[in-house]
Formats: sequence, structure tokens, C-alpha cells
Amino acid sequence: MAYEEKTDWLPDDPINEDDVNRWEKGIKDAHTDLAAHKNDMNNPHNTTKAQVGLGNVDNVQQAAKKDFDQHEQDQVRHITEEEREKWNGAQLSKITKDDGQPMFNITSDFHTELMNYPTLTYFSYTGSPLNSPGGSGRGFWACSDSKLYGHVLVMTNDNRTFRKTLSNGNWSDWFEVETTEGAQTKVNAHAANSDIHVTQSDKDKWNNSQLFNITADNGQGKLYLSETDDFHEIVPKNTGMVHFTSASNTVNGPGTAVRGIWTINATGNYGQIIGFDNANKTYRKTVSGGNWSDWVELETTAGAETKVANHANDSSAHITAGERNKWNDGQLSKITNDAGGVFVWIGDTDDFLSKIVKSGERFATFYSTGKPTNAPSTLSTRGFFHFTATDSNGNGTFGYVVAIDYRNNMFTNYLDANLGWQGWNKVETESGAKAKTDKALTDAKNYVDTNYTNQNLTILTGSNAIQDARTGGNEYPLGLTLMDVGQGNTTGYPLGYGIVKNEKYSDYRFVQYFYNNGNISYSYAGTGIWVRQWYPQSGWTEWEKISGFAHVNVGSTGKQELIKGETQKINYNRIIKDSHKIYDTNNSRFIASHSGMYLVGASLIIENTLQYSNFELYVYVNGSKYKLIDQYRMPSPKDNNDTSEFNATVTGSVTVPLNAGDYVEIYVYVGYSGSATRYVQDRNGIINYFDIIELGGHNYPRV
Repeated sequence: MAYEEKTDWLPDDPINEDDVNRWEKGIKDAHTDLAAHKNDMNNPHNTTKAQVGLGNVDNVQQAAKKDFDQHEQDQVRHITEEEREKWNGAQLSKITKDDGQPMFNITSDFHTELMNYPTLTYFSYTGSPLNSPGGSGRGFWACSDSKLYGHVLVMTNDNRTFRKTLSNGNWSDWFEVETTEGAQTKVNAHAANSDIHVTQSDKDKWNNSQLFNITADNGQGKLYLSETDDFHEIVPKNTGMVHFTSASNTVNGPGTAVRGIWTINATGNYGQIIGFDNANKTYRKTVSGGNWSDWVELETTAGAETKVANHANDSSAHITAGERNKWNDGQLSKITNDAGGVFVWIGDTDDFLSKIVKSGERFATFYSTGKPTNAPSTLSTRGFFHFTATDSNGNGTFGYVVAIDYRNNMFTNYLDANLGWQGWNKVETESGAKAKTDKALTDAKNYVDTNYTNQNLTILTGSNAIQDARTGGNEYPLGLTLMDVGQGNTTGYPLGYGIVKNEKYSDYRFVQYFYNNGNISYSYAGTGIWVRQWYPQSGWTEWEKISGFAHVNVGSTGKQELIKGETQKINYNRIIKDSHKIYDTNNSRFIASHSGMYLVGASLIIENTLQYSNFELYVYVNGSKYKLIDQYRMPSPKDNNDTSEFNATVTGSVTVPLNAGDYVEIYVYVGYSGSATRYVQDRNGIINYFDIIELGGHNYPRV
């Protein structure tokens, strides 16, 4: 097939696989024709003697007329006018060398060297010249005569293809042309991306969504009601949901220009209109049975905010995150039919128990007449059942059923996979249960009255329990009372949950105790007893801990290098005892779980030599120096020797007041002569230790 040129290239046209194949085919065909022409010794161009300066030379031998005629009719050796025109329009300029190799090799800069070849050219490059895509390879360069527009296609030796474009003298970046395999890999990765694709469930959901236009195509109102239009006439004629706008004096309008929506049933007899005006007011109108209501202005922003604020302060109307999580984990499958009725119907000829088991439902509601076999009552009943599973025959393995007849009698039955149905039990009615409860309460009161003389010994529950620690002591009842403090209480009790005992003789004689029994399998930090007192003129005293004091004893492991002239923290990382599990070995610090007075002791043995030395042991509180525990100083001895061992020990204890959350660390300052590095020796907790004892449960202010 002859070469077909493309002469309408544009600056941003892509060069694809077909273009490159076409060029390669054109080059091959041109080389083939050129080789054939070079080997043609039969004067294919009909050159005359005169044309070559041999007009006066006689021919020694001439062809016969019939041979000449035969030659003239040879269409293989001659060309037609059509062929000449076609070849004259073909590629005549060289794009390769005579041996088919690249016309030139780029060595320094793609942008500069390509400008030397403005036509279609086959080139090569090695290494990574400036502005190349990297690596080595070959490619094609096609440029307009103005050298302002062109394309470069490069195929690297690692089987990658890149393209670059020249547009109005500006070069684009290289971008890689994808291979079939690479494209397929990306297509596969794209196809596997579930985040950007839709599922059949998505399609079903969207197909069931709003498909009827409620606005115009531009998103504005679908209908405009002018001054002469009447809401009562226009709305019933446009059923469904419609987005509209109206003039300020539309007949039967709200008296102002509004835009909004209406929704009307197919007969136009029932529906609502909601309209919004430019003054930020909202109006509503309703049609019921063909009768229109008046326009009603809905709540203003200020009014709504007031109601929202009042609602927001109503803790009984809101749920907690814990409740939300609990409900989200609750029953989400259907237990009724779509109309809200029962899910399973049990008729006169059914077996009651078999019907609910073989319904295939785990949890559902039911209705039963009074005639089925194995029914709980001779009256019709409603109720629900729940099975953990069903066997291959449709029989429940474990479960229960609750049924209530129309005389308010309740029945229950339980299915055990091993024992079968346990039989119907009638549950006590409310009146019967109340009578029994009242009797039990009366008996209990009589027992207490008979056996106890202190009428003020009570447990405060419900709304009688005082959950806010900030409540004044005058609000508490007299006598001995017990209260439970709910988990997560942050109103001022020592911990978020516990038991409170109140010993109140009068408003002037009132002592309150807080008891906590923390989960000792996790931490002892919450164990202990606290006490405080109430006096009307001064209020509550601070809580003071009276039991459950903490004790920590830790040691060190390994040697620790001490830097000359610096104060550094000692790594106590081996717990010997930790009564409340509050020591942090990662940071070598004790963290106070409660306010109080603490006794802090520490000891170190330091590898030292017979040189001047000064070691100072400190307590740090919250990262700052607080107290000196001990100091060891040795003046320069007469026979200074940096190799003679002369170990030093610093040890002592101090009292430290702490608030809850404060932390304590041990630091040591090291100063000495000579060059031998000092270390904390690797010794057990007898010599290297860090002790903390909680002495009292209150951090009194400093004088």
C-alpha cells in the first residue's frame, strides 16, 4: 500500500501507534523503490543522447522497431502520470541515513539540537542529555517550517515511550505514553477501586430516588405565579412536588413574594405549600379534602433559637454517646410488616408453635386467633418471638415467645433444643403484681419498724441521691445516709464513681466520707477513703485522703553514664513494689494520683576515682528542681590519681507536697577532675533505689 501523507497536523495532535507505523512503512517503501531504481539500467527516465551531450554520436547498435514497441508497452519498467503525481507528493526528504539508521544523535540538549531538523526526522540519543526523558533511546521529531510547533516521540531502551510537544515556541513537559500492559494494569487497579465505583445496591438506591423534576432545568422555580394567578387554582393542577416562585400579590398568596415548594396528591385534594420570602420569613398553607387553610407564618429565627436553647438545656430530651452506640448496636431488622402491622399471621388451622418456628424469622411480631393448636389462650393474641437460630428442618433451636390476649393477659413459652417447648406460663397482671408488691413493701416496712429503732438510716436513690459534690451540706437530710455516685462524675468527688456516706447531726455538725473500690486487677490508683466537713459559714473543706496510701520502691538496671558538669535524670526502671501501679518506668517518674504529702527517698552509688569530685542528689517536681537530698564532695586529695577507684554514695530522703497529676523524678549533678568517666554502678535495690511513700491525703498550702 502506497504511503499516505497527513498534512493537517495541529500543535496539540497526539502521535499514536498508527502514525508511527505509517511513517515506518513509508520509510521502508521509499527505500525499496530507491533500491529498485538504482538497479534499473534500462534508462527509466528516457534520457536522450542530446541531454547527456552525445547528440553527434552515432549508435553502433539500435533496437529493432518491434523491440522498441515492446519496450514502450512494458508497464513494469515505465511509470504512469498518476504514479508520477503520487510519488511527487510523497516523502522526498530524508528522515534516516542511507543505511536506515538515525539521521543524527542528540548529545547535549534536546531543545537546541532538534531545531536543526525542522522536518520529520528519525534520531537517537544516549545517556541523559539536557531536557531528555532520561535513559537512552530513539525517536521521531516533526516540526513546522516556522519551528514554533512540533512533536517529539521517544522510545527508550527499557521499553518505555515518551512524548513532548512544542507549541508556539514553548516546550511541554515529557509525559509517558502508556503500554497496553501498563494501561491494562491501571485499568485493573481502577476497576478494583470500590470508592469511586457504584454497586448494584447504589444503583437500586438511586433508581428509587427522586426522578420527577421539581425544578426547571436551570434549578430555578418550575412554575411562576403572577399577579393574576390563584394558588387555589394552580396548585391542584400541578400535582406531585413543585418548586415555584410567586409575585407579591398573587391571589390567595401570603401577601408577599415567595419562593418555595408544594406537594399535592394526584387528585389535588391534599397537600402542603411552604414559601420563603426575602425578609427571612417562612409561610405554610395546607389543603385537606379540597379545603384550604389560611397561610401560617412559621417560627422566626430568634424564636426557634430560644426554643432550641431551651431544648438544648433539657438533658432528659437528649441521648449520650453511650446510648447512641447502644441503640446503633440494637435491633435493626424488620419485626413488623411495612405498614407497621404484625409480621406473622397465625390462623385457625395452624399449629401456633410450629408456625412461628417455621416462619424463618429470628425476631418478629405476630397475630394469632384463639383457635390454633398449642395457642396460649382461647382469645386472640398479639406478641413477639425470638429464636437464636433454626435447624435444617426449620425448627428453632433456642428461643422464646411472648403473647398478650385482648383481655391483657400475658403468656410466655421457651424453646430448648434439647428439652423442647417448656409450656405456656401466664405472667402476673399489673394489678396482681402491684398488690403483691405493695404487700411485700408493707411487710418489709413492718420488719424494719419492728427490728430497727433508727428511722434516719436510709439509702438515697434516684432523685433523692445528691450527685453534685458542690451541693451545700444544708441540702442533705439528717442522720446516716448512703448514696451511690455514678461513673464519670466530675462535679468534685475525689473520683468519678464510688459510695458516699453522710453523717449529719445538724448543719453545723456534718462529716462526709467517700469510699472507692477500684478494680485492683487493673490499678490500685482508685482505692481509698476520703473525708471532708461542712460548716454553713465556710462551706465544704477540701477532701482529705485517710486510707489507701501509695508506696513505690524502684531500682535501676545496668550502668548509667554521668556527663561531667551536667545535671541529669537517673533512670530507675526496675519496679520492686508499686502499691497503686502508678510509677512510669518509661519516664522514670512517680505520678501522684491524689493530692497529699509524700516522703521521697533515693540512693545512688557512683563509680569514682581518687580525684576532686562533687555529686549532688536532687528531687525534681514537674520537671523543675525542688529539693536537695544529699551532697558528696571530696576535695582534691594529696595523691590525685585518675585510676584509683574511690566510689561515692549519695543517699537521703525529703518530704514533698504534691497535687494530683504532679510527677517526681531524681536528678544528680556530677562534677569532678580528671578525664575518667563516672557511672552509676549496676547494683541492686539495696544501694540504688527510689522510694516514695504517701504520708497524708491533703496538700496543705504553704505558709
